[in-house]
Amino acid sequence: TDPVLPSQMLAAFQQARRRLHVPFPDTLATLAALRPHYRLALITNGAPDLQRTKIGGSGLGEWFEVMVVSGELGIGKPDPRIFAATLERLRLTPRDAVMVGNSLDHDIAGARAAGVGSVWIDRTGDPKPSDLTPDAEITGLGELPALLAAWPG
Repeated sequence: TDPVLPSQMLAAFQQARRRLHVPFPDTLATLAALRPHYRLALITNGAPDLQRTKIGGSGLGEWFEVMVVSGELGIGKPDPRIFAATLERLRLTPRDAVMVGNSLDHDIAGARAAGVGSVWIDRTGDPKPSDLTPDAEITGLGELPALLAAWPG
């Protein structure tokens, strides 16, 4: 019955959510190691306002040359068209790109459908289905610079 409480609760929730957008500990060092050598892009599924808030709250936005949010295009991962749109913005071909992601169903399946190399981040050790095989697997982003330096492309 309190007319102010719902708006106070919403504000408290939004503030708490912004504080919780914290990257994994190896993320910033890995991005710093990659950026001098690679063009970085981010593809994320979701509503633009929420995804942009998350990207901004995490501080990750400054690291990427291109950021593509599915809700802005009306298509999302694993649809290969979102990968094609990202590659077009980067002026790259699928052969020149590698998708790094933690979702076999969205990131890896989409990359493979788009003809893009794929690296699965398996932080949990969960078994993967045999029908979704990434080109490479890592357990943390810190492994990525060495992997990409040896990438056969």
